[in-house]
Amino acid sequence: MKEHIMKYIVARIRPRHVHLGYDEQGELRTKKFEPREFVEKVIKIDRILSFTEDHIFIACPHETVQVWDYEGDLSQFKEQLRAENLLIE
Repeated sequence: MKEHIMKYIVARIRPRHVHLGYDEQGELRTKKFEPREFVEKVIKIDRILSFTEDHIFIACPHETVQVWDYEGDLSQFKEQLRAENLLIE
């Protein structure tokens, strides 16, 4: 039996908004978070949907997606993922 090892990545983030799904007209429903300070967070890799130059998209319960701002730049995440052989280029 193959052992499943959970992997994590560390980032300084602050929540921007959460995508709650779509309404009856097919419009995306979004809730914005109040601006706050960045905090360090340990994030399970399996929850990350994607990174952009400015944001991380995170899968959350109830089929929602949170969008977080992060400190630093995309190259820092790529370096962390490369170090663990988790980035295919």
